[in-house]
Amino acid sequence: MTAPLPLLNGQLIGITYHAIAAVRDRLLATSGLTFHQSVALNAAADGLDRATAVTRMVATLKIDAAEGHALLDELTAAGLIDGDPVSPADKPSPTDKLTLTDEGDRIHRGFREAVAALADRLYGGLSTTERELAARALAHVTARANAELAALDDVTQPASR
Repeated sequence: MTAPLPLLNGQLIGITYHAIAAVRDRLLATSGLTFHQSVALNAAADGLDRATAVTRMVATLKIDAAEGHALLDELTAAGLIDGDPVSPADKPSPTDKLTLTDEGDRIHRGFREAVAALADRLYGGLSTTERELAARALAHVTARANAELAALDDVTQPASR
């Protein structure tokens, strides 16, 4: 007899996250990128402007805008995003579209292909219906967690004067 499956909870989500993140991080190690840098590279590959890319990273990674700009600056300095590394006196326009260099494109394509292959291996035995149910449940939990985070930010941020 098999043990009953646990209900979806934070511990199960956390264990799953860490298992997938460990594999993802090993895939990323071959490129020399961190996960946060890979998210920034994805934003550049999507052709976003700098301001939109930073907004996406803030929402996705739960970082502040300065960290988002720093990630883009790191990728520019590494020659993965077109442009010159940003100096404090020479900020790029927030509406400038981000573009990958040839090397940035090579790394991005390689990582995306590796992640797609990993997803096929991880989710291959699940039906479309099972994947849709899981996605719906996780989207619901994510929305509630984001609301909780916003409420905590409201409580912990000093009032403007």
